Amino acid sequence: MDITERQKKVLYCIVQEYINTKTPVSSKRVLENAALERSGATVRNDMNRLMKAGYIYQPHTSAGRVPTDKGLRFYVNELRKIRDEIKSKSTQVETVANFPMGDMEKVLTGAAKLLSSSTKGMVVIEKPSPLNLRIKRIVVTPVSKNFSIANVITSLGLSSSIPLQHGELDSTEDIAHIEEVLNRLIQGLTLNEFRSKLKEILSKLNNLNSMNGLEIGNLSKGFLEITERLSMESYEDYITEGLPNLLSNERINLRKLQNILAYISTDVFYKDLLELKNDVYVGKEHGLRFLDDFSVIIGSFYAENTPIGRIAVLFDKFSRYDHVFESFEFMLNRLTEYFTIVSRNI
Repeated sequence: MDITERQKKVLYCIVQEYINTKTPVSSKRVLENAALERSGATVRNDMNRLMKAGYIYQPHTSAGRVPTDKGLRFYVNELRKIRDEIKSKSTQVETVANFPMGDMEKVLTGAAKLLSSSTKGMVVIEKPSPLNLRIKRIVVTPVSKNFSIANVITSLGLSSSIPLQHGELDSTEDIAHIEEVLNRLIQGLTLNEFRSKLKEILSKLNNLNSMNGLEIGNLSKGFLEITERLSMESYEDYITEGLPNLLSNERINLRKLQNILAYISTDVFYKDLLELKNDVYVGKEHGLRFLDDFSVIIGSFYAENTPIGRIAVLFDKFSRYDHVFESFEFMLNRLTEYFTIVSRNI
């Protein structure tokens, strides 16, 4: 029995989640992690079809689904396709990605800590900017009448959870109306486009009210407050780990340590660092102030063939370069593998 592309995404998510959690996977969990633009009923229908085709089974009534050997074989084949594509343009990856799906911040922080520990250096990871990623869906969850959480799901997964304080709304139905309008107006835009088109978006709101019979009259204040908060959200551009590795270098005197710390604490440092081309710079070659005792290696990670971020490692210039290169290339490949998987399953 053939399955559709959407059902393949559902199946991939079920297998990935079961491997990570070792518990049966519900349709709600699939919706949360695969970010499918479909209803829960559609996903449940897809899961029923996958059961009939023998890819998953239900251990007992009302339980989630568990992959069969056939489902695991599908997953392995798909993963091997991605790994083969990565191997064709980069160093071999010895183990598969097992990062938590849909949690980009944790993935990058974990990668930075691991690479810093392995290279005994300072790691800077340039994050894929949520401002430049396509919005797949916004989910607004009410916490109280005056406070909600907006989850912005982008083309690379759940990119941000934004706390929203707004005027008093009467019920969860009010939030549901606001969420529906937001998704009609914003879906497919980047957050940068959303900011630049805010006036146009608000103008479309009136058209939606008249053309689709969507009445939000009393909700307009809450909608405007939530919309404004989304448009003003700012993001940290970098993750940094391992500064103590630099400051503990025995060859550097106190005065130089103070200069290094002051420099690295400024935005100028990140600008100087990421203006470097992807390469290896030994000692003074990189031109970074006060850091001539350290070498730099910098490179890009990808989602399929699209570069989406960079990693830089500053390490003692008398380090074992072969070990640093191996660790660095390994992490680039792991992140490329992760973001390729995510981009295909969002």
